[in-house]
Amino acid sequence: MVQRSLRGPEERVVYSTHVFRSLLDSLARPGTLKQLPYPVFLGEPPTYGSGDSEPMTPANLCALGAVLTLLDKEVTFAVVAGGCLLADDASVVRWLALRSGARAVALREAAFVLCCDGDSQGILRTLHVGTLLEPESSATVIYSVAHLAELEDGADNQMAGLSLELRGPGIEKMRYVSLVGFAHTEMQLLQELRQGYPLGVDAYLIDVAGRCLGLPRTTNIRVMNE
Repeated sequence: MVQRSLRGPEERVVYSTHVFRSLLDSLARPGTLKQLPYPVFLGEPPTYGSGDSEPMTPANLCALGAVLTLLDKEVTFAVVAGGCLLADDASVVRWLALRSGARAVALREAAFVLCCDGDSQGILRTLHVGTLLEPESSATVIYSVAHLAELEDGADNQMAGLSLELRGPGIEKMRYVSLVGFAHTEMQLLQELRQGYPLGVDAYLIDVAGRCLGLPRTTNIRVMNE
């Protein structure tokens, strides 16, 4: 039996279903990397940057595809790059709004936030962390990072970047991961936003190859190479 290749709307439905399940599973099993399919059907990614002294940077298409899976006309979003909230007319913002129907808003009002790099430079401190009556109303952050990898138990990370030890619900004992392209100060910010548990934000880290790490607010994170 010849398997028929998917095209158009059918391909997008299959992709979105796969990605949505992978995102849920990555939050349920922190430290276990999930592989997201590359969304070829989305075409060339939009770019971001000042465009003045530095060249524009293509956005991480795997991260964009994941955000697109989470958005619809009923939710809000924001995009951050270089420590700044991107304006409504920025190419990445327009790209997401056009394909999802979702509305771009200020950070404190956004349900989902795409951080185009691994350092928001503190701007994400204004995110909504939920309320005691509705902690689930908090924002979710999707970071684009350079590289993610699982580490053997307690193994030294030979790569540049952060080595993390993860504990908590969904982890039998502990898990170890390495992150390249994620600032140490950003990890401190995530920890700060979670100090009032059950308030806090859930986060996804997605690298350029489509590997995805979920960091729910319930996960205890220790940076091993501080």
